[in-house]
Amino acid sequence: MTKRTFIFDSDGGVDDAQALILLVANGKAPDLITTVFGNVGRDQATTNLLATCAMLKVDIPVHMGADRPLTQPIIDAKYVHGDDGLGGARRPDKQALPASGDAIGELRRAFGDAAAKGEKVDILMIGPLTNLALALRLEPSIIDGIGTLTIMGGNVYGRGNTTPAAEFNIYADPEAAHVVLTAGIETVVIPWEPCLTHFMEGPKVDAMFDAIPASPLRDFSKALAVHARDNGIRRGLPDRFLYVDPLAAAVVLDPSMVTKSIEASSSVALAPGITRGMTLVDPSGRLGTPKITFVEEVDVSKVDALYAVSAAYSPKH
Repeated sequence: MTKRTFIFDSDGGVDDAQALILLVANGKAPDLITTVFGNVGRDQATTNLLATCAMLKVDIPVHMGADRPLTQPIIDAKYVHGDDGLGGARRPDKQALPASGDAIGELRRAFGDAAAKGEKVDILMIGPLTNLALALRLEPSIIDGIGTLTIMGGNVYGRGNTTPAAEFNIYADPEAAHVVLTAGIETVVIPWEPCLTHFMEGPKVDAMFDAIPASPLRDFSKALAVHARDNGIRRGLPDRFLYVDPLAAAVVLDPSMVTKSIEASSSVALAPGITRGMTLVDPSGRLGTPKITFVEEVDVSKVDALYAVSAAYSPKH
């Protein structure tokens, strides 16, 4: 079988950068990157992903995508990721420029070309789902070229991180999420609940990085991890490195690590009010939407191993 094209769609925050490092270090560099508003604005997200590519010494085209939700006002998560989106981690001296400002067009081309050839393109989305929603709205036939869609977002039991009911990536653009989750794509969702239960203890993270010789990439990765842990500690949580986006990247790298999941119809609450942005998960199928997979548990030792590889990764010059 030919290797499937792989797209990385991201809103450029601290854990997004860690997810990209995890993928590249473990031999699955994306073929192209599309950016979206979310943790920070679209332009800053683009800069952050270009900076991460420069740290990794990889030449991946980065295309700028949607800068706002389909209908609602824009929100961000700078209170989590810092004003620059990378928690103040030191950036490279030089980085590339964006390949284009037409991420939606790039998605349409990639999926459309694959469909025409009878092939599939896989995509990992770890920010709001706006880019794909727009691509599907403009050209519904591209669905024939979409392979596995992996999403970090949503929730299974209505335990949100932005509102009591809603997870950030879905709440940032509920209408887009509804389009994507109900489209009939082969979809694997890593929701918020397992992001809270799959982690590396802080002292173990310190020991791992302390055993690695200092380098720009190692220092960059460590700074991201420290910021993520400090953010949790400030909110009264234990000293833990919650994987979040890297957890979704790990599932892409090794789907066999999933030990518990749910097949369910899904929808997104769109009405104004306390439940807006909540992901509805219906294993009975009564919602009538195509069933997708919600991951609940993975073998965290396998995630730890992939993260250790990424922490020690030395880019080729």
